Amino acid sequence: MPYSPAILTGTTNHLQRIFEVEKLPSADLEALEYKIAHLVQQLLRHDFNRLLHILYRIDVDERKVKEAMIDADEEIIATRIARLILKREIQKTEIRLRYSS
Repeated sequence: MPYSPAILTGTTNHLQRIFEVEKLPSADLEALEYKIAHLVQQLLRHDFNRLLHILYRIDVDERKVKEAMIDADEEIIATRIARLILKREIQKTEIRLRYSS
């Protein structure tokens, strides 16, 4: 589903604050997913507690995270978690934009 530039920009800006990074792609959802998956993979390897904190802060469904982590391949796990993060952040951005007008 294509999202408006406002939704992608809002989502990207919020994710930049949460992950404490300066530049995330805001025009291309696939590129954003790839970058978030890379960040998640780094957190899986080096700072699992911070990843859990981020997931809690974003309010990603714990059950879905557990399902995503079933596979043994770290790359697949990171991609699945990135998709969950993006889905939740897009939902929140849509709600913020809908009720800010």
